[in-house]
Amino acid sequence: MAHLSEETLTLLALGEAGDPRSREHVAACPDCAAELASLQRVVRAGRAEAPALTAPGPGVWAAIHAELGLSDEVAADPLAGSGDGARGHVPDDAAEDAAGRATGPADSAAAVDGAGGGGATVVDLDARRRKPRRGVPYPLAAAAAAAALIVGGVSVWGAQRLGLEPEPTVLATAELQPLAGYTARGSAEVDERPDGSRQLVVRTDPAEVDGFKEVWLLAPDAQRMVSIGVMAGDEGVFVLPENLDVGEFPVVDVSNEPIDGDPTHSGDSIVRGVLEV
Repeated sequence: MAHLSEETLTLLALGEAGDPRSREHVAACPDCAAELASLQRVVRAGRAEAPALTAPGPGVWAAIHAELGLSDEVAADPLAGSGDGARGHVPDDAAEDAAGRATGPADSAAAVDGAGGGGATVVDLDARRRKPRRGVPYPLAAAAAAAALIVGGVSVWGAQRLGLEPEPTVLATAELQPLAGYTARGSAEVDERPDGSRQLVVRTDPAEVDGFKEVWLLAPDAQRMVSIGVMAGDEGVFVLPENLDVGEFPVVDVSNEPIDGDPTHSGDSIVRGVLEV
């Protein structure tokens, strides 16, 4: 039996029960058990609580300022002085609202500022409180936008590091059957990756070989073939050339190749199967 697919192992790592046959295979196969344990570590890391974030140092704004080519007017770090020592400052609008609440109904209409009955200046506090609120200062808005970009980039980077990037699209699959003299079986699939490139993924049961295993794509008549690469171990992932028509070479073949310096097919195939969409 071929090794479990990455999709099956991923579901098991995520806590899915899986079918009895898959569980029995993991219990008996050291390779699949090791792969499952590795995926489970990734899942635990992805589900772990994120550490608390700390405020960026002054060098962060300096780098953002330089990268965006901002003017000298906003060169100062907008977060400087935003610690406990600056929390006692009350914005002008808030001070005016507090003043309005402190005055009575009569005083709220006007306040007289003068001495000795001199010329009085009438200030309409209600009108001052009704003026539009000022927006977020530009440096803070720019810093917030830059921080959002940084966090977004880190999130994508973290997802890629944890193996959570988009899964490739399966274009074709094949069941690989043993040929004369062998009992190993396997599977193969052609995937399209998010960047548009294609890859051939081949898995086989362990098989004793005299030299090394080589993966080929054959025409249906087996008279024309393309070497895809050497398969180290029981699984291999090979990037396919952009101009290779898999429809013209749909047969996946894994051969036992002697170390004799001859680049042609040895004629000794271990497994073979036809790709189907």
